[in-house]
Amino acid sequence: MDVSIIGGGPAGLSLAWFLKGTKYNATVYEGLDNVGYKPCAWGLITGVEELVPISKEAIIGEIKRFRIYLNGKIVHDIESKRRLGYIVDKPLFLRDIAEKVNVQYNSKVIERKGEYLVNGNQKLESDMVINSTGHYSLSFDQTIPAIQYITDYKIDSDIVEFYFYSDLLGYAWVFPDRYGSKIGIGGWASVDFLRQRLSSVIKGKTLFFHGARVADIGILDDRLNGKYVGEAIGAVYPLTGEGIRPSILSSKILADSLLKGKEFKAEFKSSKLYFTIQSQAKIIEGVKKKVIGTDVLSKMLTKTDPDLVLKIAIGDFGKLDLIKIFGRSLLP
Repeated sequence: MDVSIIGGGPAGLSLAWFLKGTKYNATVYEGLDNVGYKPCAWGLITGVEELVPISKEAIIGEIKRFRIYLNGKIVHDIESKRRLGYIVDKPLFLRDIAEKVNVQYNSKVIERKGEYLVNGNQKLESDMVINSTGHYSLSFDQTIPAIQYITDYKIDSDIVEFYFYSDLLGYAWVFPDRYGSKIGIGGWASVDFLRQRLSSVIKGKTLFFHGARVADIGILDDRLNGKYVGEAIGAVYPLTGEGIRPSILSSKILADSLLKGKEFKAEFKSSKLYFTIQSQAKIIEGVKKKVIGTDVLSKMLTKTDPDLVLKIAIGDFGKLDLIKIFGRSLLP
């Protein structure tokens, strides 16, 4: 069976990898000349290395420390003896996977009158088409802006920093990079406001600046039909913006559903990934609906036991953990 995957991001490439060598003949159609262009902080929580190949060359550092700030003041410095994740060179990481699967570059796929066309004229002949185009397939109000500076500021390769604010539904970050640091911010605010808020965090000489929009609404249940995967179904953690790992995990669930002949929607909704993303989305929704204030949320996330905060941040939590921080009002 021929499967066409539109989009060569983490979800699309990993889906092709999971289907490789099976009865599903997967081809990834990427509109650009290479993969890994979308800007992000390149953080990858541990566990993914058991699912997809990560070369030593693609690993910039191992995450063992989290620093959390509230309104510019450090409130937690969490250090772990075990590896919590990786800082990866995302373009190299994705290229390594792309070399092991079938990818057609410079092949933009559009849908017109129920047909899929490659570069506007070639009809896409396939038994199954799966949309993995990320935030490009979402509406503007389903995403938030995120901006990021690459600077020459040196930070230890095992540390990542998160900055929360009483007046922002979002957060800023500082991640290690090969050239120094990635310093960015995302949230429910204008780009001008985000720039202003980030100005106190930026350190070092700016080498590059870029931005993108990021899904922030949780999983879209109506897209759990096997025709979408990754950020196109909302597989991004709303509290942290982490998207690489949840996109890959969503592809693993889809691939397993196809190979086992099970319904993707049922399999996905019974997964821990679905529960944790929807739980974070419920928290964000609670702030938008003023069930709790932004300042209260920030204090909850920064004044609670740091190990519990870390579990919430990386999506490794259950209902009891949520109750300990938020009570029952924000449970999904």
